[in-house]
Amino acid sequence: MHAKALVIMLLLAATAIGVVVSAPAARSGTLINSQLVEETGATAALGGGDHVFVRFGDDAAFGVVYGTTANPNNIYIVAIKARYLGVAQVFDQANTSVATNRPIKIYTLYALKLDSLIEFRDGNGNNIADYARAYNSTTGGFTDYYARLTDTLYKKVDLRTNWTRSPIVEANGTTYRNWTFSLSAQNLTYAPVANYTGSVAGVLPLVRFTFHLNASLEQVDNASVPQWRVTVGTVGGNTVVTDISRMANLTGISGKVVHYDLKWDQDIEGWTFAAGNAAGARRRILVEFGAVVGNLIPAAIVDAWFQSRVMARMGETGWAQFTTAGGTSTANDTTRYLTVQRLASPNLDFTGNSTRIADLVWVGTSTVDGVAQPVFGEVVGGFRLTAIGERGNAFVGFVLLAGLSFRGGASIIHDPTVTTDIQADLQLPTTPGAGGALFVVAAVAALVIAIALIVAVIVMRRRKRETPPPPPPGS
Repeated sequence: MHAKALVIMLLLAATAIGVVVSAPAARSGTLINSQLVEETGATAALGGGDHVFVRFGDDAAFGVVYGTTANPNNIYIVAIKARYLGVAQVFDQANTSVATNRPIKIYTLYALKLDSLIEFRDGNGNNIADYARAYNSTTGGFTDYYARLTDTLYKKVDLRTNWTRSPIVEANGTTYRNWTFSLSAQNLTYAPVANYTGSVAGVLPLVRFTFHLNASLEQVDNASVPQWRVTVGTVGGNTVVTDISRMANLTGISGKVVHYDLKWDQDIEGWTFAAGNAAGARRRILVEFGAVVGNLIPAAIVDAWFQSRVMARMGETGWAQFTTAGGTSTANDTTRYLTVQRLASPNLDFTGNSTRIADLVWVGTSTVDGVAQPVFGEVVGGFRLTAIGERGNAFVGFVLLAGLSFRGGASIIHDPTVTTDIQADLQLPTTPGAGGALFVVAAVAALVIAIALIVAVIVMRRRKRETPPPPPPGS
C-alpha cells in the first residue's frame, strides 16, 4: 500500500473524535441478544477493583467498576464505546481520490463516579448545596471543599471503600437481557469538610446500590450515516487534513445497534446528623458524583492543528447539556460558575453536535423516612482532563462535578438511570485493495490503548496540580 494512503487510513481510523452516525429510520432490526457477553472479575480500570460488564465485541462495553477489600475504590458506571464520525471520501489537493469509504472511528470513555455523601444545611432555601471544590488534574479527582453564600457543609462519607457484591441474577425479557446485583458497604466513617470543627463521631450503618443493567443488540439494515469529503495535503513532510466538509449521507448501510440502560436504587440508612443541623427541609444530604467524558488520541497523530480545527469543526468533542430556570445550558472543560447551577429538569445529557454519548436521568422524587420528597439536581463546574498516558497516547476530555440533593432523614431511597446507544460493527462497501483489514487492526489496538489510558490518566499519581474554584461573589 502507498505510504500516504497508510498514513491517511491511520489518521481517520484512529484519531477522529465524536460520533455522528445517524440513527436508522426505524428501530425495526433483528434482535441478536445472544451475542452480548457478560464479563466479571478483577480489573485495573479506573483505580482497580472488580467489575461487571456487558460487552459486544470490541465496540461496546457497559457496566460497573467497584472497589474490593484488596483494592478499595469508588463505584463507577462505565461506558466504553466506539464512536463513528461517519465515512470519509479522501482526496488530495489535486482532487485525486486517495481513499474511499474510510470509516472514521474513535473510542470514547464515559464514567460516572459515585464520589461522596455530603451533609449540609441549606441556608438560603434553594434546596441545593452552594459550594465549590478544587480539582487535581493529574489524579483526576476533586479535593478540598469551599462553602459559599449562606450554606453550611458539615461532613462527608467518602464512597471509596470496599464494596460487597450480591450474586448476579440474569433474566431475559422479550427484547432485552437483564443483569441485577447490589453493592453494599457498612459502617462507613465521617470526615469533616469546609473547615467544620464539630463532632464526626459515629458511622453510617449502610449504603447500598442495587443495579439493574438492561441490554439489547439489533442487526439494522438500510441505515444512513454521515459522509465527509476530506482533503489532505503535506506540511513539513507530514500528511495532514487541510479541509473537511459534509457530503450527502451514505445510505443502505448495515450495522448493529447496542442499547444499554443501567438503573440503580440507592439506599442510605442511618446517617448521624450534626448537632446544629436541625430536622426539616433545610437539613439535606448531597449525593456527589463526577462525570468523565474523554476521547482517545493515539500518540502518532496527536496534532494541535487537528484538535483545534477538525474536532471543533465537527463539534463532537462532547459536552454536558442541562436545563436551568434560565433555559438550556452546557458545560465542558472550560465551565466555571460563581454559583452552583440548580437543574430545572431531572436529567444531564452528554452529547456532541449530532450524537449522544450518554444520558443520566432520575426520578424527581425520593422516599425519605417513608415519605415522598423532591430531589434537586445541581452542577458545580467542569474541568479539562488532559494527559499523556502510556506509550505517549493522549486522553482528552472533561470532568463534570454534579450532585443530587435530598432532604435529610434516617432512610433515603432513590433511583437514577444511565442510558446509551452504540452503533457497532458498521458494514461499509469496500474498494478492492483499499486496505479494509488495516482499519480493523487499528480499531482493536485503539481499544487496548483506551483501556490502558483509563488507568494511566485517571488513576496515575504524579505531582499535585490543583485548579482552585472561582472566588465566591463579593470576595
